[in-house]
Amino acid sequence: MRAPAKRAPTTRLTLVLCAAAALVEGFDNQSMGVAAPRVAAEFGLSAAQSGFIFSAATVGLFLGAAVGGRVADFLGRKRALATSLLVFGACSMLTSFASGAEPLFLARLLTGLGLGGAMPNFISLSSETAHPERRVSAVTLVMAAMPFGGALAGMMALGARLGWDWRSIFLVGGITPVILAVLMMWRLPESREFERRPERSAVPRVESVAAVLFGAGRGPTTLLLWVGFFFTQLVLLLMLNWLPSLVVGLGFSRSEASWASVCFNLSGSLGAGLLGYLHAGERRRQWVLVTYAGMALALACVASVGRIFSVAALACGLAGIFIIGAQLILFALAPLYYARRMRGTGVGAAVAIGRLGSVVGPLFAGGLLAGGGSSATVLLAIVPFVAIGGAAAFALTWRRQCSD
Repeated sequence: MRAPAKRAPTTRLTLVLCAAAALVEGFDNQSMGVAAPRVAAEFGLSAAQSGFIFSAATVGLFLGAAVGGRVADFLGRKRALATSLLVFGACSMLTSFASGAEPLFLARLLTGLGLGGAMPNFISLSSETAHPERRVSAVTLVMAAMPFGGALAGMMALGARLGWDWRSIFLVGGITPVILAVLMMWRLPESREFERRPERSAVPRVESVAAVLFGAGRGPTTLLLWVGFFFTQLVLLLMLNWLPSLVVGLGFSRSEASWASVCFNLSGSLGAGLLGYLHAGERRRQWVLVTYAGMALALACVASVGRIFSVAALACGLAGIFIIGAQLILFALAPLYYARRMRGTGVGAAVAIGRLGSVVGPLFAGGLLAGGGSSATVLLAIVPFVAIGGAAAFALTWRRQCSD
């Protein structure tokens, strides 16, 4: 009878630390977008150079996610997560000291590696720590810290009026994860699967990557996860990167566009908790349909708003709830389809595929705009991607979940 009482504080501590990791990741995801105008001006970057540098972290995220989860299946989630945060934090601080385009590119690439390695581990840790009946809602709440971190990064742009330069954003974004990594090594408990291994010093037996992803009938599940992650991340990162520009294209000022972006992030963070609770219930399939239908409807609303900013802000807020909420739900569902001993590999692969979508989305929007498309054209053009991602997420609800 004493075990549950002892476990509760440990569970809360793990979830709080994982949420803190999600927050600093969300902060960094938005930091370059916030700093971009001042970075380009200081270093005299061309549009091509800017795109190359700003995509460096995304490339690192893909590689880090693919490797980070796999490493954790061998070494344990705690060590893999803390190490990833140390790399992420140190390289974010290097970004703040960059003296030119090449050092900046390298710093952002290495920052992305740390970021990518952290995500599959704090997703898996939070899922394994929560009670089986609360895993979806618990992981969704943890991941809701990501858009909140993004909103904090956006608000730091206001520091320019206080004399803060763009380097301050990366300095804050680097010191925080380093402190968090030290705290995790001191207080964060290891995942129960790793603790149960009879010989902690021995290299554990872990199936090959192909066997984890496609063996024992997991192939269809893995592919559905990949499709859902790819297209949902495509839409999400397109909106995170291009929403301010799209709002300006609809006839609003840059200041109004910044506030629209804050509304998108904060609404997504606050609304994700409710969506996580609803998706964890018995009517999960119906709520998957509602979530993705809401995404499509919200995008259409943003595309058709008039010149009244309150209406545009409301539409962006609704878009944030459904788009961010859908991605956070997928983050919560991914660990449920892989056993503990292989969970890092499975979740890491899904996150990595999602990162490919995050590359395609902004490029897709940029291509449409460069070809003469309007903001409304871009917003409506991604509705079919919402339909594909939603169909995959809906089909995923019929696949068998692991019991451990």
